[in-house]
Amino acid sequence: MMENDIAQTSVYTMRNRDDLDYVFASGGAGSYIENRSWKTALELFQKSQRAGEKMPLFFSAADYQSGLIYFAFLDDIEICVDDADRPLTRYSFNGLTGLSIPKPLSSLLLRSTGKPLSDNYIRPYAICYTPASFREWAEEDSLPVSRYHRKTGSECFHRRGRDLDFNLLEFWQWSSSDVLNNTLRGRIAEYIVAQALGLGNHIRSGWAAYDLLMPNGVKIEVKSAAYIQSWFQKEFSSISFGIQKTREWDEHTGMQSHEAKRQADIYVFCLLHHKIHETVDPLDVSQWTFYIVPTKTINEELGDQKRIGLKTLERLDPLKASFDTLASSVDRIGKILDRS
Repeated sequence: MMENDIAQTSVYTMRNRDDLDYVFASGGAGSYIENRSWKTALELFQKSQRAGEKMPLFFSAADYQSGLIYFAFLDDIEICVDDADRPLTRYSFNGLTGLSIPKPLSSLLLRSTGKPLSDNYIRPYAICYTPASFREWAEEDSLPVSRYHRKTGSECFHRRGRDLDFNLLEFWQWSSSDVLNNTLRGRIAEYIVAQALGLGNHIRSGWAAYDLLMPNGVKIEVKSAAYIQSWFQKEFSSISFGIQKTREWDEHTGMQSHEAKRQADIYVFCLLHHKIHETVDPLDVSQWTFYIVPTKTINEELGDQKRIGLKTLERLDPLKASFDTLASSVDRIGKILDRS
């Protein structure tokens, strides 16, 4: 059910559709940065908080003309500046919900004029009146994709609602204790990178076209390799990472894109560099070395190549990082992307 206390004013903005889909599939809570000051929105948001009201946030897709496709409720608005003292707004939200029937932008009335927003409106931000039909929109069926909820491990398997004597934690112990297994090691590498970047509270999506999404919209692909495997070896494994282009699959429609490309903006190559079999431990972050490369560099230097060896990777002049310096290194690459 919809809360009764909804603010009369709301914010309209745009994000790329896949960014929104990723947040929706990860539980509906997110945070983005906008390269402008939302001063009026902040004032109205603070007013709604004092009144005990929830302020709606409406989204359209930035990458095509979609109409309104998602709504959420604002959690916070913070105005700050970047390194060049230019104003930025960081806003967070919860309850991201997809509209099964997209609404025209003209469903929103501009607060400044009282006139409908143009369906061709291209500015990335507007203060609007919350539509009278908003509650009806919220009660429509949302997008046909499962919402994921973070599990604790204590959830029991059951038979028609009656708990059995084994739980999800025991399943994880049964299925995921071989942390050196190369399939699981890849997920561990993703999780370590997520933790370093402050994204560890999200839920991994198995269908996203990339592995991690930063609050500023930068998409990250994580690849892993190791010298030591969980099976018998006569010698160390040679190090290489997959970099093949992919076709994005849309979990909402079951359709695959026609264009094959590298979907992320940045690649983080994770090397479990430890070479002593008795002490190798993927959970020890000091045993990992991270190489950060913009996807643009890979595209320009390697074209359609599907794998990259360590020597070739080092020739791309990557930023080399430890767990402690990984976040600052990714941020440094992200700033280079912003300027390009």
